[in-house]
Amino acid sequence: MSKPQTYADILLRLPVDDTLKTFMERHALPLPEGWAWSDDVHTSRKLIGLIQSHLAPLMRDRIVAGLHASTLLAHPLGKQAMFQAAHYRPTELMGLIACKSDLHRAFWLYVHHPVLFEAATEIEYLDHHGQQAQQHDLGIKRAIQRDDASIAAFGEAIKGFYQRELGCGEVCVVNVLDRARGTQLISIHAKDLATAKLEFEGSQLQRRVGSPNIHMVLEYAQSTGVARTIIRGGAKYHTMLCEAFARHMLGVDADAQRIQTPQLNLSVLRLGMNIPQAIEDGFVGLQVKSVSVVSDCGQLKLECTVRAANDQRCVTDLLEEYLGSVNPLTRGWMIQAAVLNFYLAPMQGKSRCSVISVELTSKGRLNLHKFDEELRTQIEGYLVQLGILKSQQVFKLDRVREMASGMATDLFD
Repeated sequence: MSKPQTYADILLRLPVDDTLKTFMERHALPLPEGWAWSDDVHTSRKLIGLIQSHLAPLMRDRIVAGLHASTLLAHPLGKQAMFQAAHYRPTELMGLIACKSDLHRAFWLYVHHPVLFEAATEIEYLDHHGQQAQQHDLGIKRAIQRDDASIAAFGEAIKGFYQRELGCGEVCVVNVLDRARGTQLISIHAKDLATAKLEFEGSQLQRRVGSPNIHMVLEYAQSTGVARTIIRGGAKYHTMLCEAFARHMLGVDADAQRIQTPQLNLSVLRLGMNIPQAIEDGFVGLQVKSVSVVSDCGQLKLECTVRAANDQRCVTDLLEEYLGSVNPLTRGWMIQAAVLNFYLAPMQGKSRCSVISVELTSKGRLNLHKFDEELRTQIEGYLVQLGILKSQQVFKLDRVREMASGMATDLFD
């Protein structure tokens, strides 16, 4: 949300319907005699007053906390997560569609389907923190083992790691979710070291002893053997998570040497960028905006960028035109990073093209997390066509092939 909301703000935005009635009855909010549930602002304001005057602070706090919980998914990314969590449940899908807003949708799911609500928060967590994810080529294309023994062994491996490294993690909860796009999401919650926080419980101020949650996630695509991980810590932690996952949930030992960060082949950009499919898909211009090149001896690095005055010309063309025989791209210098621009026709009433900038490095870093699922898949398809990405380095190869051939994708896939 753009700014914190009070529970009064939330109530004024929610319709007074059976969902709100069920929520208030579940929390035993005392209602005056002759109370009538009617969907209007007057009723919402009366509910706000009843909560404010509640004589039991602890019960009032639980009502407020429940109302605030729905804001976790009351935004576009949360909406996508809710539909993905319910993609195989037609009745719940229809219920989500019938809701009046993202906030109403999140509150409805929280009240009536708490398990799906928690699944949606896990999906939203991964999508929201996608920029922190590291991608790994496991080299394994197997179905996940979902039996209790495999999941328990996976949790035990993570527990053992955290107990050795940080002296915590004695409790570990593992959940496996199927995503609409055909991948599996494994969420892990481990118990961190205990803390004593000064907090109110009802009307009593006291130091509460509790243990923070260490949240980590792994998303796996069986079709390509690629995994993405989000976990606090450096490479050691990401590698641990991948190794434990491969060993206990795929049934294959995979050491650090086998688990690779995808490398990108940027050498194909020496001649610019030619993607006929992108033009067919509606882009009006393609440009290699900038390149970072390193000499073959590794001692010198050059940053080359097209100035705005050169419109949509590629930096590779300008290097050839102005440097000729001393062009570093023809003298064995390696392209270490690049920015690719995809231009869309100006919107009605505008004179300038809108641009989508894709940043990538030879070590496998891309900024595709900034784009929505459909655009991200579309660009992945273009990168596969160029030869920058290998087909096994993307999550869902079938979807990339569809996008690369201009086929439509499903709304929630």
